[in-house]
This record gives sequence, C-alpha cells and structure tokens, in this order.
Amino acid sequence: MRGRRAAAATLALPLPALAHGAVKAVDAFYDGALHLLLTPAAAIALLALGLALGQRGLQAARPALAALALALAAGLLAGAAPGPAIARELLLVLAVLTGLSVVLHRPWPPLALVPMAALVGAAAGWVSAPGPAVGAVRAGSLLGAFVAALLLAACAAGLVQQARPAWARIGVRVAGSWLTASAVMVLMLVVVRG
Repeated sequence: MRGRRAAAATLALPLPALAHGAVKAVDAFYDGALHLLLTPAAAIALLALGLALGQRGLQAARPALAALALALAAGLLAGAAPGPAIARELLLVLAVLTGLSVVLHRPWPPLALVPMAALVGAAAGWVSAPGPAVGAVRAGSLLGAFVAALLLAACAAGLVQQARPAWARIGVRVAGSWLTASAVMVLMLVVVRG
C-alpha cells in the first residue's frame, strides 16, 4: 500500500516541459533563428560586424566570414542560454567598436577582421544557444540560430558592398551610428542592472 502511494506521488511530481523552445508556435529551426534575432546584443553585434565586413569588401571579408561561422558553431555548441553576462557585454563592446569603424569609414585591416569576427561569433553563439531542449529540438534550434546569424552578417555585408552612390554610403554610416548608439544603450542597461 505504501509503495503504491509513493509511486503515485512520484508520478504526480511536475517535470519541466521540453516540448517547445522560447518562441511559441514555431518549430525548432525557427525558434533558434528567432531566439538569436531577439537577443539584442547578438543581433546588434552581428549587424555591425556585417556593415564593417561590407565596407572592407566581400573579397577581403571571406576569411572573416569563415572565422565567424567556425566560432559561431563552437559558441552555440558550448553555450547555455541565456549565457553569461560577460559574453553579452563583450558583444556590445565589439558592436561599439565595429559600429564606430563604420561611422568613421575606417575599415578594419583584413587580418584584424578575422579575430573580430571570431569573437563576435563565439560570444553570439554562447548567448544565443537554446535552453534546456534535447535531441532533435536542440539540433534544430542550433541550426536555426547558426543560419540566422550567418545570414544576418553576410546579407548586411552584401548590402553594404552594393552601396555605390554617395547617399547610400552615407546611409550605411548612419546605420552604423544607430547600431553604435543602440549598443551603448543596451550596454548601459546591462551595467546598471548589474
């Protein structure tokens, strides 16, 4: 009799539900992609990096994009949502640095872009990794975050590369200033909240 009660009590204990990710009503791939895009530090840093890569030119940016992909994969596999605060702060500082280089139209040397992209990728992966999901849900979320991050940076770089008229180049610099200002504001919120 006691054994049955103990078994019933054990079965009645609530367990965490791992059926879906952070974004409801979407599958794992889109959950991972949206989770990355809804993480302000990661989205701002990846966009700023994309603008900086585009200003340097796509040919010179290829090694940096490869470094971004490798570091992003490593960060996603090692990461744990919501990620440590230092990774978010690092992303925001990197966003300020890359954003300022875009605003001032002082492209980074190609050899400096590779470690910059690797740092952004590792930190973005770390803070954007899916939560406690397992199996196929986790794999889908990781893949979605990976694809979204690469597309965000590469598409931004490609758009900047196509900015030929003077007004379009000014628009790129304005976008860089907005990203820099956004990164500074989010960084201040992180610092103030502790």
